[in-house]
Amino acid sequence: MGQLVLSARIRGEATTRCEFAMTVNGSPVTPTAVVLDQSIFTIPDASAQIEIQANSFEPVKYGTVTARLEVDAFGSIQTVFLPDNWEPLTVLPSLLGPTAVMVVHFSPLRDATEQARLSLERTGPDFPGAPPPGDMSFRTPPMPLPPATYSPLPQATDTSFVASPAVGDHAIKVESRTVTPFGDLLVLRLPGVGAPQLVAVYWPGAVPRGPGAPPAPFLVFFRPTMAQNVPDGFFTNVLDRHDPMTNDTYPWGFDYQFFGLLRPLRYMGDPLLEDPFPKGLPYQIQASGRNVVLVLPLPRVGAEPCAEITSFADAVFLQEYLEEIQAFMFRRAGNFSFGPVGRVGMGSFSSGHALLSCFLTQPANQTHPLLLDTLQEVWLFDPHADKAEVTGEALAHVAAWAVRGSAATKIARLYTQNDPGHLAPLLAQLGVTAGAAPFHAETADGRKSLTSLPQAAWQSVAQQLQGTVPYANSGQVHQVIPALMVTDALRRSGF
Repeated sequence: MGQLVLSARIRGEATTRCEFAMTVNGSPVTPTAVVLDQSIFTIPDASAQIEIQANSFEPVKYGTVTARLEVDAFGSIQTVFLPDNWEPLTVLPSLLGPTAVMVVHFSPLRDATEQARLSLERTGPDFPGAPPPGDMSFRTPPMPLPPATYSPLPQATDTSFVASPAVGDHAIKVESRTVTPFGDLLVLRLPGVGAPQLVAVYWPGAVPRGPGAPPAPFLVFFRPTMAQNVPDGFFTNVLDRHDPMTNDTYPWGFDYQFFGLLRPLRYMGDPLLEDPFPKGLPYQIQASGRNVVLVLPLPRVGAEPCAEITSFADAVFLQEYLEEIQAFMFRRAGNFSFGPVGRVGMGSFSSGHALLSCFLTQPANQTHPLLLDTLQEVWLFDPHADKAEVTGEALAHVAAWAVRGSAATKIARLYTQNDPGHLAPLLAQLGVTAGAAPFHAETADGRKSLTSLPQAAWQSVAQQLQGTVPYANSGQVHQVIPALMVTDALRRSGF
């Protein structure tokens, strides 16, 4: 007879806060011994089917993880089903028979990529067993949906990207490029959390994650708040997909999936010349030549901005979440180490600056290392298209963060169509002097900068390239700034 030794890890540490259940050929067996974090079972030495359940004492957070083994007629033990949570089976020979050792890593994250993709179907049930409506054809996005897969992302052919430098000779500089993001794109779910329940994670292939990989760099990007679009019939529309138990459209409603996740991730036509609303964030990462992991949280309609992104406003939670994302992706590459993350940046577009400000201004965060030191870059993309005072408020929060903790190495960037003259007092705090728009101005060390991108400059470049977007109003300019200029921020980054 052989032995099977089972143990568990939570956040890389051995834990006793779980129990193991096992069946052999369908019959339950009990452990012969439990020693500290190890549960020891006796297993047959020939012809057996073994199923293991690792049951966490926190079922909502960590759930149950299963595995299946097989013992063949010669006593050889093999894995039949072994999810990424399990380290590879190790079999040690002994005089008393083989000893099999297995270690499970509990994770709060669930891979929800396929459910997210199916939520983009034009027709079908809202949820299994749900009554109609299930027809989303009243939404008319400009591309066939759903995508065949989230990953790999399709190639962007002959597409506009900002040049390097992006501004020169008082004009915006662009170039046509063909870009294919090389990396994995997943949608991850965190059970038991109000918001965000989902995040999209793009992990470039050039960011190491196999055994021995260093801590990964992360960029957390906040899209605009959701509540502002509710009066126009989005996100809470009764025709949208909804959970039949709660009647809630979050997080699987079509609007949440399309506008909240898919459109920030994709380009749907040329972002300068045809459609500036999609942001193509993985494409901009690839085009920049910088290697950073994108984390795109899905906000939830709330009474005020901080209610839309509650958990991500908490530095303790966000630190743990980023570490869990890193560990989740490491395990998919056979790396079972757990540790702190690397350099962190945050970016926000439009009213997403309010979500970013929830993190920067949260009183409990002010002494946390994530805010003081790990967060090294903050980028604002047109915090408000029309009101310089709103842009000024967001910039004030960034300026306050920039002088705290590891101030000498922090990077802060503002991309705006507003008249820089209205922001002069705050720009002075960052050490940036405005010029004649369009322009890029930065401090001597290059760590603080303002890029001024007025409407006339966008009109000029779009007309030269014969685009169909006229840039006749601030709203069109508002959309194109993050659709192109994230690439510039990445190129200027420390990633």
